[in-house]
Amino acid sequence: MTKTTLSAFALAALVAGAAIAGPALADPYEGQKLFDSNWYLTQLRYDGINAIAADDVNGDTFRATIVQDGHTVFQFFDKDSLHLIKQ
Repeated sequence: MTKTTLSAFALAALVAGAAIAGPALADPYEGQKLFDSNWYLTQLRYDGINAIAADDVNGDTFRATIVQDGHTVFQFFDKDSLHLIKQ
């Protein structure tokens, strides 16, 4: 094999390796908005709401688990404004 043939083979192997590794290195959450329950809990607690958990419901709403009068209840809030939607 000549030096040129070896160089061409090495280059082809490098390109093939990059093509295989490319998708594996891509961000799996690209284009998705992650739900940060701790952030929502902190905001609700700052507003005086005794929230102990927050769960994503859909694009606009999240559900919070609230302790009221010794009982646990679910309340639904708007993600942007944190206004109560439904108890």
